[in-house]
Amino acid sequence: MSTPSIDEVAAAAGVHRSTVSRAFSRPESVKQETRDHVRQVAASMGYTMNPLAQALRTKTSTLVPLIVPDITNPFFAELTKTMTATARERGYQLVLCVTENDAGATAGYLQAMQSMYAPFAVIAPFKTVDPAEFESFGFGSRLVVIDRVESNRQVPTVTVDSAKGIQLAFDHLLELGHTSIAYVSGIVGTHTAADRRRAYHALAGLHRMAPIELNSGIGVTAGERAAEELVSMLERPSAVIAANDMVAFGLISSLGSRGLSVPNDVSVVGFDGLQLGARSNPPLTSVQQPIAEMGRMAINLAERAAQAGHVEHVVLQPRLLVRSSTGPGR
Repeated sequence: MSTPSIDEVAAAAGVHRSTVSRAFSRPESVKQETRDHVRQVAASMGYTMNPLAQALRTKTSTLVPLIVPDITNPFFAELTKTMTATARERGYQLVLCVTENDAGATAGYLQAMQSMYAPFAVIAPFKTVDPAEFESFGFGSRLVVIDRVESNRQVPTVTVDSAKGIQLAFDHLLELGHTSIAYVSGIVGTHTAADRRRAYHALAGLHRMAPIELNSGIGVTAGERAAEELVSMLERPSAVIAANDMVAFGLISSLGSRGLSVPNDVSVVGFDGLQLGARSNPPLTSVQQPIAEMGRMAINLAERAAQAGHVEHVVLQPRLLVRSSTGPGR
């Protein structure tokens, strides 16, 4: 006799699969009467919550990989926190896989999770990925990509309207009276980076403003390199839009060490809306990505793709968080 799945136990007990999961993993979150009932039903059916053992016996699993490039980046840390909670509520157990920006590591993780019968996988890659690369791992449309995808998308995706975000930042600076606005990227090789850069240049042209793209390169020190270039300019822009918050943090810190004050000398806008931005010095004005919603939506799309084969593409809307790193133009 085969070991029942969590869905079979849930059906027999007359509860949602998440209630079965919480009855074992977080018993304090379930009413005692319900918890006892679920456990009695599970015991009578020979159900076990050992995810690996269950996967090997039933060829089904509640283990879900979340593949991210860098857990030290607060964006991915916040995403992981949200998705861990959402997965637990749905009766899954999130397995965090960190690639350290190694594209080859993604394939290795998918292969390992395939052997554990993961129902679906979620990837937040460090560069644009082609889902066709992962067809051999059997996930198909059950592979959900967050943020960085090819334009020809055969898998569910969750993205944020990057062009709208840059417009929010640009309009905010225009309203403050800035007439010279620079842009610093720090990321390349993704549709996210291309969309934000393209939006900046389009807006600069629309407002008859000479585009100033600081040659920052890529990586965590991009903000520092941008600051070095900025201070050497004879006609310095009065504001800078950074493609992400980490670049903005580096830019502000480096400007301060070079004797320039934010926002008195230069206004800075980031892009991410990280919680850390509220505690930076000065607190960072930023285009906020709905990171929590991105995590929840990724699980939703993954479930629908796994259960019914639906391939959906969701574009979420950003909003502007105005803090102290932006001030009147000079």
